[in-house]
Amino acid sequence: MKNKHIIALLVLLAGIMPTANGQALKSSYFMENSLYRNRMNPAFTPRANYFSIPVIGTTGVGLYSNMGISDFLYPKNGELYSYLNENVTLKEFSRNLAKKPYIDMEFDTDLFSFGFYSGKNSFWNFNLGLKVDAQIDIPRDLFLMTKQGMSSSSQEYYLDRFNIYQTSAIQASLGYSRNLSDLVPGLNVGMKFKFLLGVEHIGMRLDEARIYMSQDKWMVDAKANGNIAASFLDVTLPSENTDFGYNTDLSSIAPAGLGFAFDFGAEYVMNIGCLLDGLTLSASITDLGGMFYNTEYLQSFQSAGSAEFSGFTGMTFEDYDFQANLEEIMDEFMNIANFEQITPDGKLKVSTGPRIYLGAEMPFLKNLMSVGLLYSNKIAYRRVSNELTLAYNLTPSKWFNLGVNYSFLNIARSIGWMIEFSPRGGVDFYIGSDYTYLEFTPQFLPVDRFCMNARFGATFMLGSKYGR
Repeated sequence: MKNKHIIALLVLLAGIMPTANGQALKSSYFMENSLYRNRMNPAFTPRANYFSIPVIGTTGVGLYSNMGISDFLYPKNGELYSYLNENVTLKEFSRNLAKKPYIDMEFDTDLFSFGFYSGKNSFWNFNLGLKVDAQIDIPRDLFLMTKQGMSSSSQEYYLDRFNIYQTSAIQASLGYSRNLSDLVPGLNVGMKFKFLLGVEHIGMRLDEARIYMSQDKWMVDAKANGNIAASFLDVTLPSENTDFGYNTDLSSIAPAGLGFAFDFGAEYVMNIGCLLDGLTLSASITDLGGMFYNTEYLQSFQSAGSAEFSGFTGMTFEDYDFQANLEEIMDEFMNIANFEQITPDGKLKVSTGPRIYLGAEMPFLKNLMSVGLLYSNKIAYRRVSNELTLAYNLTPSKWFNLGVNYSFLNIARSIGWMIEFSPRGGVDFYIGSDYTYLEFTPQFLPVDRFCMNARFGATFMLGSKYGR
């Protein structure tokens, strides 16, 4: 397809409105005086009262994938070849490619937030923001098809687990943390309630798909369904005479749905007269809830059955044009799914994507430094991801924090870092990244897995007689 497509909608939304996904850097989790780690565990409290203003408070961007340039470009004999080139074998390309390729995207900022102590043991916080996140699951066979092409012999490919999701919403949250040391020494607990106003949601998936490929044509049998919820978006499905496209009317934006979510967390600092005194154990679950979209703004689709198409026409990685390749993937998804519009079957319910955090931290040299291990789990749409982060933190003074970490397991292997200035009164400033790479192409694209994020912010600290 050469016209508008789903990926352009993601770019349009990101350009029109700043968004917030409400998650802080994992690099800040063990930084005791970090202001925004409360977003991963509502039991954590900051040094003092605070408030922020739009955009300056916190801004972040993230792009996560288990694919990279090295999967599609191969240096050989002093030359650099695309995976489509005949000098790169199908076996070589298949061996490098991830078993379940995916691409996730985030871009976020706060509109307004504040927090304050209401007593020695009680802390309240409020946040208002916008959030957008996108997830694309791509079958391996889709890439293998582009490599092998239409051979002289018949071929079959299976494109199950081809999913496209994207959601944006306005979020207001109210949190409360309580120190329960009077009952259990060293114990802090917290919870947060989030109210969500849905701006739009796109969910397209192939539950089953088989492509029979011969020398002159491709036949597709697919079982697919999809939903688009938005007050300002009207979709045109592809047909013999039209390409997939959409029309937007931003003057008619209205809430497409409502939702809610909860965060729960606890922190325990051991102090029982043993060698492990000072060890901090923490656990939390965030974003436990769902979104409910009204049928008034809901467009539903299902597969119309078998279809015939001529295959890919524009996919190439020769010029590093990943946006163009994503557009081609989105267009071919619409062709393969062969959607027809149907009447929505009641309201659409979508999970808010809960996350789990489990942490253990041990301080040394009178809390001058510490080491910590964080396990994080994210359940998003039809995928579960896990990660371990090993962190080292240095706190030469209460107003200055420095941390470095290494993440591994099944998302990425990368170095992270964070620097934060956190006075009790004045301006709290931080900058950091969970995924930082040192090897890039001349186009500033990571050679290995395409996982990158960055976040920075500045908040006004007001002091407190109850703060630390």
